[in-house]
Amino acid sequence: MMLFSPVLLLFVLVVVIGVVFGLRAAFGGRKSGGNAPEPPAAAGVLLNCPHCGEETEAASPQCQHCGKEL
Repeated sequence: MMLFSPVLLLFVLVVVIGVVFGLRAAFGGRKSGGNAPEPPAAAGVLLNCPHCGEETEAASPQCQHCGKEL
C-alpha cells in the first residue's frame, strides 16, 4: 500500500503553488528588479538634470534647460 497516491501529491503541489502566488500578489509581488513604472513626481518638486546639471521640474518628461529625457 502506498502512503501517498500520486494524485494526492499533485493536488498538494498545486495548492501550495497557488498559495505562494496568491501571497506574492497580495504583498506586491517582486520588490526589486521589476518593470513597474515609478509614480509621477508632484508638481513643484525639482531635481538636477543628469545631462546638464540644471534644476528642472521632476514632473516634466524632459529637462526644461537642455530638453533631454529625464
